[in-house]
Amino acid sequence: MKAECFLPKIRDSFPQLEWQQHRVLTHGWDHIVIVLDDKIVFRFPKEEEYRDQFQDEIRLLHYLKKRIEVGIPQYNYVSEDRSFAGYCMLGGRELTCSRFRRLPAADKDAVAGQLAGFISTLHATPQAIITKCSVRTENHEKAYHNLVRDTRELLFPRFRTEDIQLVEQYFGGLRHALSHDYSHVLTHNDLTSEHILWDSRSKRINIIDFSDRALGDPASDLAGLLEYGAEFTEKVFGLYSGRRDDWMLKRARLYSMRIPLSIMIASMHGFPCTFEQGYTMYKERFKA
Repeated sequence: MKAECFLPKIRDSFPQLEWQQHRVLTHGWDHIVIVLDDKIVFRFPKEEEYRDQFQDEIRLLHYLKKRIEVGIPQYNYVSEDRSFAGYCMLGGRELTCSRFRRLPAADKDAVAGQLAGFISTLHATPQAIITKCSVRTENHEKAYHNLVRDTRELLFPRFRTEDIQLVEQYFGGLRHALSHDYSHVLTHNDLTSEHILWDSRSKRINIIDFSDRALGDPASDLAGLLEYGAEFTEKVFGLYSGRRDDWMLKRARLYSMRIPLSIMIASMHGFPCTFEQGYTMYKERFKA
């Protein structure tokens, strides 16, 4: 979608803003993002579902800002019709796996400590706030059945026999994990490298994109961190001050293995990703 469709809306809603350059980011699944002069980020929800939830996200971020130590978006520009909003751009670059590997040991320790502090505080959010901000409850049972159905219908016809066997074994482990007894907490629910920014000057992380927030399994916020390796994830878990259970890291690994299947399925539904991206990740995480 062309920026010309959105820039007039920004000008009309915020005539005090001036900019020389803009970038349009269309690779997000839920929002179109416009960055003005690398200073202000505007997000436009793609679907009515996300437009309805946008104000709840803004309200929750306002609450969290006073309680967590990492940087998170604060929407200072909200359109009158509440259909889009903007915030001052946070510092740092996406902490990709390659950037993470190049960090000195002291910086990796700093990242681990800040991530542990972030999820510990996030997971301690009171139920009253979760209710006030209309946070949805993650239905892991439904998500499991949808994943199994879509994988068998859409992916198995393109998979090798050995892939099908591996995935079916994985489904058995994931199904068993649903029976675990764990606390339900407020989760970011998409805490992956593309949403973790590292500011090398301030030695600080910033977290973006809370659109998938949910009341669910705390292990889901460890799943994305496995991109950085099991040792790093275990270090974050060791610093985590929330309620633990013996299966938490195991579930995180299972949720991490779910991601490439979801990417391949999404690619076949027209989302901005490719089957090849998901399959490459699948081979790595399933050791296929």
